[in-house]
Amino acid sequence: MLFEFKIGIFGISLLLLLGACSTERKLARTFVKKHNGNGIMIVPVYDLLKDNLTITYDTNILYTTKQIDSIAWSQSNFIQHISDSVFLTNFTNSLINELSSIGFDVYLDETSDVYLSLPDPKWIVQLAQLQLDEDYRIKYNQKYSVENNSIFYEGFRVNQVNLSSWLEVSRTNTANKQVLFLEGYIQDDYHLGFDVDLMQGDFGMLGNRDSLELQDVYIMAQSSGKKHAELLFDYFMNDYIRDNLPAGIINREYFHYDFKSKSLQRGLKERFDVVN
Repeated sequence: MLFEFKIGIFGISLLLLLGACSTERKLARTFVKKHNGNGIMIVPVYDLLKDNLTITYDTNILYTTKQIDSIAWSQSNFIQHISDSVFLTNFTNSLINELSSIGFDVYLDETSDVYLSLPDPKWIVQLAQLQLDEDYRIKYNQKYSVENNSIFYEGFRVNQVNLSSWLEVSRTNTANKQVLFLEGYIQDDYHLGFDVDLMQGDFGMLGNRDSLELQDVYIMAQSSGKKHAELLFDYFMNDYIRDNLPAGIINREYFHYDFKSKSLQRGLKERFDVVN
């Protein structure tokens, strides 16, 4: 009897869990159908933070902070040439265009009176901070020496530009505000092929470098703005699920909506980190 009792409890728990998943999916579908026309006010950021993490200098010399900043700036391959206004415009316009294309009514802070007259629910998204960091990584190709009958490695530098973002997101008429963080990067594209050095008696992988260019950084701004819009949709949808779950049901699932296939997917491969 005790064994049967345990099975019964497990069965009830399983039914509750399945019921919760079903409810969450139904709520997600409801949000997808009814989100059109929801208002979002975008508060842009007007300063782009930039840093060069590839700096090298004589550590025997005691430089001031200003001198180190000057060295980092002069040694950079990308950030010293980036126009803040062009990068921020590309990012913000791409964010606004994508949010609009997926059904939201988007406003800038200059049109806040119109925005505030809209019915709830509506959101405020403040682009609190964007930061570009120039960096690099060392990757290694494996080679084999016929002469020494041994494996050895050759290192090569891969240039990288990282973008970090902090967004302050809140619903109007509420005191709740969350800071969302996201980071991504672009880097040199390195294609590997087979290489034989007959003179040295070595063979291994040969890399063909497709180096980053300045235009790639501006393209990253556009792509990242679009990605932020897609992740904001998931954020709003899962917030809607949490708010509308019946009492007693614990939110266990996160959902992603794929606009290309027009389908809901369990789990979030990409998501914002909530940092507050």
